[in-house]
Amino acid sequence: MRILSIIARLNIGGPAIYAIFLSGPDIEQTYRSTLVSGQVSPGEGDMTYLAQEKGVKPVIVRELGREISPLNDFFCFIALRRIIKKNHPLIVHTHTAKAGTLGRLAVFSINFARANHRKIKTVHTFHGHVFHSYFGRFKSMAFRLIERCLAKGTDRIVVLSSSQRRDIEFKFRIASPKKIRIVPLGFDLGPFKECDKYRHEIRSQILPSNDLFCLGMIGRLTAIKNNHLLLEAVSKLKRWKNLKGFHFLIIGDGELRQELEEKALAMGIDDHITFTGWQRDLPPFYGALDGVVLTSRNEGTPVALIEAMAAGKSIISTRVGGVEDLLGSAMIERDKNFTFVPRGILIPSGDVDALARAMIYLRENKKKIIPMVTRARNFVMKNFSKERLINDICSLYKELM
Repeated sequence: MRILSIIARLNIGGPAIYAIFLSGPDIEQTYRSTLVSGQVSPGEGDMTYLAQEKGVKPVIVRELGREISPLNDFFCFIALRRIIKKNHPLIVHTHTAKAGTLGRLAVFSINFARANHRKIKTVHTFHGHVFHSYFGRFKSMAFRLIERCLAKGTDRIVVLSSSQRRDIEFKFRIASPKKIRIVPLGFDLGPFKECDKYRHEIRSQILPSNDLFCLGMIGRLTAIKNNHLLLEAVSKLKRWKNLKGFHFLIIGDGELRQELEEKALAMGIDDHITFTGWQRDLPPFYGALDGVVLTSRNEGTPVALIEAMAAGKSIISTRVGGVEDLLGSAMIERDKNFTFVPRGILIPSGDVDALARAMIYLRENKKKIIPMVTRARNFVMKNFSKERLINDICSLYKELM
């Protein structure tokens, strides 16, 4: 049975890992899978190396990238139609907004022309969504309307968490409940369990001193991630005369990198922050950290938090998107500025004081947070394995057949 997966680009992050795993040798024990991808934009990390390691050779459609362009998008639609007709898939599985739109439109047009033939089934995975915080009010409304129309012709809508299902089903009313399935992410988490063996090696290469308390931010440097919040919190620590003993790694790249580096220099905190750029081998860098910070305004299921939990690192995150599905929502204890939940610390989105005080708390209460870290590691090892992801998706495909 042939499956065709379509994703806008294989940039660093959960969607690319997800699409590659669903096109690799594990799923090909049951299905013959082809991956179609666009090109990574300048400044983005490229995960083509992972596809190569897994023996996946994506079919590249040059026009299928990040940017919206009516002319390129039309040519992309034609190219996708041609690829789908050539491969004869029983199911087309799309990922990310642009690939989901053009890929499903291509399938709908083919199905319409095959009135008396077997229809191609469609599955779309929401790895996150762009229904708030990405664009202005009217553009966000337009995207919601487009997704509602597409969902009517889509056979199954996949979401990554319960909170994302609430968004898609109730908050934004994108799809009916009978079409929605929850399939959490899945990864090869084994290397992250052993990452502490690299701790001293990486810290001696990067940090000014080996005994510093080191917090990291991992991911794209882009507006939706609100990376500026970390710099503002570090600057607040400096004003409070509480910055001594801290160091911060910003692991990733993107269009805001130069702006962030210049801001750190202007604030006089650049000695306490290291920008490492993209790192292909992440477990050693997690090993160097004491904790991970996430400051996003909107998230689906953040991969950096899953990796940090597997690595046994404490977490501070804004309370957005699917973060509560990872860290838990039940309040264990509440500080004036932040909330302790079963597997981490949550802060209000955009709250500089809360982030600064939470970072101080982590540094000063290393032993107290050990149970929280242990619960987090056990949780992700049980719920986010690569094997579970493959089994869930294969079951979904069988259901459609």
